[in-house]
Amino acid sequence: MNNNIYFLIGIIFLAFFLLWFVLHITDRRRVFNGLAFFVSLGSLWTLLFLIGYTNEIRTLNIITGAIMLVVIILLPILYIIGIVVLFTTGRTVIKREGFSLSHVLSILLGIGIISSSFILPIFIDKIKSKVLIGIMGFFVTVFSYFVIGFIIFLTSSLIYNLWYEKRNKDYLIVLGAGLSGDKVTPLLAGRIDKAIEFYNSQKEKGVQPPKIIMSGGQGPDEVVSEAFAMKNYALEMNISEEDILMEDKSTNTEENIKFSTNLIKKDSDKDNPEVLFFTTNYHVLRAGILAKSLGFNYNGLGSKTKFYYYVSAIIREYIGIIYLNLNKNILFAIFIGILYFLNYII
Repeated sequence: MNNNIYFLIGIIFLAFFLLWFVLHITDRRRVFNGLAFFVSLGSLWTLLFLIGYTNEIRTLNIITGAIMLVVIILLPILYIIGIVVLFTTGRTVIKREGFSLSHVLSILLGIGIISSSFILPIFIDKIKSKVLIGIMGFFVTVFSYFVIGFIIFLTSSLIYNLWYEKRNKDYLIVLGAGLSGDKVTPLLAGRIDKAIEFYNSQKEKGVQPPKIIMSGGQGPDEVVSEAFAMKNYALEMNISEEDILMEDKSTNTEENIKFSTNLIKKDSDKDNPEVLFFTTNYHVLRAGILAKSLGFNYNGLGSKTKFYYYVSAIIREYIGIIYLNLNKNILFAIFIGILYFLNYII
């Protein structure tokens, strides 16, 4: 019996670890990668725990027990830290960037987590109606689905940003991000700096340096196109003008990728040039997924941003990922919520 359990859990671990490894190597532009990573870690711990417990292997018991103890201790600490971070970063981003719906997302998430954590335990013994409790449980279950999804997305995004890109690129696409007058903002400058860093490192290796495509149109409140301001910034950083191309018609990420690709097709003499895009770290996974949905085999690198801004921005990116498969996500969330509701009242 024990051998069968070992075998089953071992198969689960190997299957999900290999799945994560293969997917990460072949195409890391998947939110599912984070789920596969979590399942492989959890199944590995379960396997080691069962082997140590049933065979009385003291060393293994100590290791798995210590991991479990750390998790038990860390969970409430991480919960409190997470709530504090959501509220403090939300307050900071509103104070520095101004009030908007996107800037209060972290505060709304914090309120939702607190409410879902305590609403049922507090009221479950006071409410006599099983139907009402079932309805409350339905909404908590739906909300929990999206919170777990966010954790998986965050993990996938962090893993994505750890990738090392080969210095063999033909084109670097820098995605625009708004201007301050006719100058790039610090956030946009970070993206350009990241591309310049890659450009220089490839050049230092003795490889033909890539061309940098500055991608961004002129908004109604902008005096010049983003591409023009980005090009001027790169010239100030001593990038050769012949290595800079401008795509100055795009108004969003999808157009950045499409229009830059059209520019590459006109400029390149290769059938499949190596392309890498640059954006901010919170945006890089969703941009990669968008590029994949458009049929382009582009990956990206992300520049750093201030932590207080990152928190709200990564929540906004997750909402964008949900929107890409909105109907499927809503239907599945409602499905598991109904399962909870039926299970409780029946």
